[in-house]
Amino acid sequence: MVSAVGRAAREAARSEAAASEFSTGQLMSAYSASRHLAVELAAFTGELQWFTEAVAGELRAARGVTNGSTLPGLAAELEGTTDAQRAGDVVSEVFDALRDDASPEAALLRVRLHSLLRKLSEREVFLLAETIEGTRSG
Repeated sequence: MVSAVGRAAREAARSEAAASEFSTGQLMSAYSASRHLAVELAAFTGELQWFTEAVAGELRAARGVTNGSTLPGLAAELEGTTDAQRAGDVVSEVFDALRDDASPEAALLRVRLHSLLRKLSEREVFLLAETIEGTRSG
């Protein structure tokens, strides 16, 4: 993403011709993308940390899940991570572990984890909206 934004800005800066509507649109898109990226870098680490701690707590509290023996280890991997890709990989492993478990406890855990994912997505949209609306600098 950073590379694409940089290319658009570089091409605009090097051009000797007046900017076309298309070029102007590309620059505005690059500007918008860079604002969103700035919000992600500046504000989303705290949201991700909240999410990983909440998921880890759910995994530690899970009882009666057939594949539950893997959950404490996955909870430990999540705690304290601020690496979004690693968090996503671990959460995917959790859902893989729960996939074949038809127990009510596993179903409840899936619902709780889906709820946390929804809250994380909503929070990300909220942070981006704050920037677009000008209530957050970034």
